[in-house]
Amino acid sequence: MKIIRMEDIDNLHFWVNYFGCSYPNAYDEEEDVSVSELMQENCTEESRKWWDTFTGYYDGILDENDGYLDEPATLEMSLSQERTLKIQFHPGDTLYYINEEKIGSTGPHWELQTIPYEEIRQISGQKQGCQLYLLLLPLAMIKQEEAAFARKEIAEQMGKYFPESLCESISKCIVTGLTESGS
Repeated sequence: MKIIRMEDIDNLHFWVNYFGCSYPNAYDEEEDVSVSELMQENCTEESRKWWDTFTGYYDGILDENDGYLDEPATLEMSLSQERTLKIQFHPGDTLYYINEEKIGSTGPHWELQTIPYEEIRQISGQKQGCQLYLLLLPLAMIKQEEAAFARKEIAEQMGKYFPESLCESISKCIVTGLTESGS
């Protein structure tokens, strides 16, 4: 396993690509745009190459192994004395674990909305909270009554990496995709 640190992902190349592939259901019907489309518009060739190197992508990985590596780039950190977070970045998926139990995935068989938004907000109060918040955000289950606040908070957190106008559009898509339905 290729161990990475938070410092390794504290750059625009990482975040453009991470947002581009982490929200398969984040779509703004009103503007007819998805997070992936917004990120594609802001992704440079240099960013794509950086992501390919970071995830270990090579031509044929999706056909050979469905985009999974035996030794993926892995971020591991303690959330508390009892809980350890591990995130594996494969070329075709991002897998999330707490204490070795899979809690989510953003790939083709995605598992999202597995952590209440309020819990992600609390976890993000730790050291490196902005990055941790943004990393866990694809797993958030946002309640209807949290949606307006979450949209504002997501845009603020993203402001470290992206221009304000882009943050507003992306946060709207994300909240639409992660807000629980039927409430």
